[in-house]
Amino acid sequence: MSRCEAQYVFKPNPGADMAKLMELVKESAAIWRRHGAQVSLWMVSGGEVGNLVFTASFPSFSAYGSCLENMFADPAYAVWSAKGVASGLSSWVRSNTAREVPLD
Repeated sequence: MSRCEAQYVFKPNPGADMAKLMELVKESAAIWRRHGAQVSLWMVSGGEVGNLVFTASFPSFSAYGSCLENMFADPAYAVWSAKGVASGLSSWVRSNTAREVPLD
């Protein structure tokens, strides 16, 4: 089994209230965790400075799929998603899903 990582890169919009943005990120993290993800938040320090990267980690690609299926069926996710879009606090940059390639 190879691990899977999902990355969601976003940037705060000019003048965004960072405390409110962090509240939204923490809400999202709670939803992802409830459905099996290990999550972390990163601040880009080199390259695209100022971007934030939300990462969800899984022991396998199937665990990732299972998490998404359950999360998208969760009414709390729909509420969070609508709130996040309406907030205008950040803009999506890109997302990546990667599967680990064993080197042994």
